Amino acid sequence: MKKRKTMAGAVLLAAAAVALIVSSSASAASDGQNRRHRAVLLPAVYVFGDSLVDVGNNDFLPPPAPQAGFPCGIDLPPGSPGRRTGRFTNGYNLADFIAQRVGFNMSPPAYLSLTPQVSLDLLSGRVGANYASGGSGILDATGNGTITLREQIKFFANTKASMTKTELGHNKVNRLLSRSLFIISTAGNDFSAFSYGRANMSDALSYIANMISTYLTHIKVLYNLGARRLGLLDAVPIGCLPGSRASSINDGPCNDASNSLAQHFNTLLRLEMASATAASMPGMEYSIASVYNIISDMISNPPIDGLEVSNACCGGGRLNAEVSCSATSNLCTDRSRYVFWDNVHETQAAYQRAVAAMFEGTAAAMYTEPITFQQLVTQKQVAPGAGIDLDHSSADLAAEI
Repeated sequence: MKKRKTMAGAVLLAAAAVALIVSSSASAASDGQNRRHRAVLLPAVYVFGDSLVDVGNNDFLPPPAPQAGFPCGIDLPPGSPGRRTGRFTNGYNLADFIAQRVGFNMSPPAYLSLTPQVSLDLLSGRVGANYASGGSGILDATGNGTITLREQIKFFANTKASMTKTELGHNKVNRLLSRSLFIISTAGNDFSAFSYGRANMSDALSYIANMISTYLTHIKVLYNLGARRLGLLDAVPIGCLPGSRASSINDGPCNDASNSLAQHFNTLLRLEMASATAASMPGMEYSIASVYNIISDMISNPPIDGLEVSNACCGGGRLNAEVSCSATSNLCTDRSRYVFWDNVHETQAAYQRAVAAMFEGTAAAMYTEPITFQQLVTQKQVAPGAGIDLDHSSADLAAEI
């Protein structure tokens, strides 16, 4: 274990260096001159999941859906619309950095924010859209007032139905989708919705098995709609989040009992995804990024430039995480030095390092499987029609979801 931690520390040092070279700050990440010369590797990116990748859908939902109010987004580039940035962190999130890594100037827009003019790009198979909703989960019961994963995929099915009605036609839409990248980040809120402290292990394992089964059902629907490049972000180390530790009597850096459940989910996801792909999703290429290992290793082996790994940047109380982040919270002055933004979310700095670790060299090989994100977006794609359920139109699938 000690050897693994040493190797992990070295890998994260390299990933941190790459992240700093690529972009040492939000302003560098958004530099227009650099982005005009960036090669776009894919037609579009379609994003699903929770607050780690939501870029504003929850801004259009009524309470009780959580919304990312100020100071969230405080470090986004000048010109970002008002204080309502839609991101549950201080700047860019995982979806933003992934989109930048594959060549886009910015993340695909939040689906609920689309206007008729902006929708033209989406309907032509360019850029893509973000369907994620902060607070949502794999299960329909997770996330009071949010857009469930099932509903997000239904939105995408409706999107595809609209795309096929344009001059593109069914076959060209399928070709564009087969070359596009589909990202899913989910599971953390499902853990929060389950009272592990009052449940026995058998109940917890049964709950996780149901999560995995439901997740694979949703993935198969996306596959039948044309997804062929799938990037999955696994469950974060929930026992290491400041909010979890602030409310615990455990003074250690992480709660091992909580983390063991996340690890069980992550292990089962890899096993079942491999089995399902081989059995019923021919032509699917996927990569599972271990956000769990990346964040855990940041905590155990802070990068060379040094990060605060215990306290949240924005909040209050113990670990600055007993009180949720708000406009009246205690706010750290140097957000680039913190792993955690608030009681449950990471900072832009942590997200940037995480995405570098998913894409770059040795780091990517260590933190992604069975292939790296770089391989996922650059390798030759199989025939786009392989495995697509041609007996069902996207409109039919949308009605069935």
